[in-house]
Order: sequence, then structure tokens, then C-alpha cells
Amino acid sequence: MKKRRGVYNKWAKTVVLNRKASIRSHVPHTLLFSENSLRRMLQLYQMVYIKPNTGSHGDGVMRVEHKNGSYSYQLGAKKRRNLTWPQLITSLKNKIRGTKYLVQRGIHLSRFKNRIYDLRIEVQLNESWQWQISGMLARVAQHGMAVTNGAQGADIYTFDAVIAAHGGAELVQRLQSELHVLCVDSAHLLKAKYPFLNELGFDIALDHKMHPWILEVNTTPESIPFKKLPTRTMYNRIMQLRRLNARRS
Repeated sequence: MKKRRGVYNKWAKTVVLNRKASIRSHVPHTLLFSENSLRRMLQLYQMVYIKPNTGSHGDGVMRVEHKNGSYSYQLGAKKRRNLTWPQLITSLKNKIRGTKYLVQRGIHLSRFKNRIYDLRIEVQLNESWQWQISGMLARVAQHGMAVTNGAQGADIYTFDAVIAAHGGAELVQRLQSELHVLCVDSAHLLKAKYPFLNELGFDIALDHKMHPWILEVNTTPESIPFKKLPTRTMYNRIMQLRRLNARRS
């Protein structure tokens, strides 16, 4: 299969998504990382994520908090606590080492079985050249982890099982409809800027009010998580559309 073209600059994708008001309310406040932007964001939100502008699998993503006058951060399962501001900045800069990073408002994720989770929504161009959702699942982090990526040990559950635990079939249906509009609208916006796109993987966080937040949009998403669901229906559909789009691109 032909190698897929992607857009790997997270800042550029964030700028595109923020152009439309109805989508902007689902995009966490994001700035380019600097000492000043981190200070400002922590004053506003107390908890933020800093992440590489390019990169995948949750590599290098750190959760930073300001609480009771001191700072802490977490990278993978490792946590550093009770830091002063200079200690925090020195430690973070040692990790970042000149790479371009972003600072993103931290969303306090909804929990399933007392573990944080997010959603992966797969959106592809179908046979009629229309964007459609071809897959939905939940990634449930390991206990104590700050990220939900499969590469960091997350468990895969069906969307329905996780969402129904919060509000039954009614919530499942409402969220499905809301996510369909959000992801398809976002796909149209991104394709207008990058016409070669035909497949997108949305990483969606739900806060405690079940409000969806677009954490990231992957333009060459992996299909492996969908292989881990109880049935292969979504995985097979994703691969079918991927092959179709590879032939006609």
C-alpha cells in the first residue's frame, strides 16, 4: 500500500481547527512552549500538558501542575514533586533539549474503573467521497499513568461499554451524534487546508461533564488499537477504506 502523506505539525493543525467557533469550543487552549507561556497557562489552569510539536505514541508528553505554591510534573510513570519554579524550568528544559514543544490546557479526564481514558475516533473518506466515522474506541490508561496511549500500556475498550457506564444507552447515542458532527466538521476544515488528507484519527478527551475536547488529530493514524476490540468489524472497515483511498489518491 502506498505510503500515506501526513501533517505532523501539531501547532499548525491547532491553528486550523481554531478557525471555526463551533470547533474552537472543543479545542483546549494551546500555546507554543516558553517559560512565559508555561507560567501564564499554569496561572490560568493549574494543570497543563506539554508535548512535542511533532511526535506520536505519547512520547515526551508531560503533565505539569501548580498546587499549594509548588510545582510537579509527570513523564510516563515517573513523578517529580515539590519543585520550585527554577527547579521545574531547569528540569523541563533538560527533557526538552531545544525541541519545539506546545503547552496545552490540562483537561481533567473522565474515569472508567477509576482510570483516566480518552477516545480514538477514526474518520475516513468513504466510497462517495464523504467523511464518515469508521471506528470509535476508548483507551483506558494504566493506574498512575498520565497518558492513554497504547504504546504506554493503555487497555482498549469499546466506546459503548465505557460511555454506557456513565449514562446508559441514552448518553452513548447523544455523544455519538455530537462526536460525529465535531469530527466531520473538523475533517472538512483540515482537508480545505491539506487537500491530500483522506483519513484522520481524533484523540478526544471527555471531561467530568462529558464535554468532548480534541487533544490531537493524527493524519496517519494506526489501526492496531481497533484489532484489539472484541470483533474486527471496525478494523476491517478502516482497512477497506484505507486501501480504497490509497488507490484513488
